[in-house]
Amino acid sequence: MTGQQLLAAFTNLGKGLRRWMQATMPTGGGMTVPRASLLLGLTLKREPTGMSELGESLGMSPRNMTVLVDGLEAEGLVQRVSHQHDRRIKLVELTPAGREVAQRELGPSQAAAAALFDDFMSEERDELLRLLGKVGDTLRARGVEMPSREQR
Repeated sequence: MTGQQLLAAFTNLGKGLRRWMQATMPTGGGMTVPRASLLLGLTLKREPTGMSELGESLGMSPRNMTVLVDGLEAEGLVQRVSHQHDRRIKLVELTPAGREVAQRELGPSQAAAAALFDDFMSEERDELLRLLGKVGDTLRARGVEMPSREQR
């Protein structure tokens, strides 16, 4: 298999995973796919995250991200915090109320999405995680900014 074939497989897999995640997210009661995606994404972060990083992962423009975060902040589900080294940079994190809403409303869909890997044997999951970590290490070595293995 060539690098081009692997790249195409990753691209197609990423699209399929996003579609699966969106299909399992609840959208009733005011929970839209972008809101659910942002809340779920923040549950996976160990520390506050930049809006540009979040917007990029959700495929949203900076303006749309601002509107989304403004709405969630007004509801007390997220909060903006200053970057520890550059006060001009605003990061976003879940509030305790946001974490509770995400767990209650999105926990079942997250479990359904994670169930995709139930067909894998434990050794296969370990190997897949190892290989994905190696891809991440290679990207970081090439100067791509992304979370370290410890932040996952």
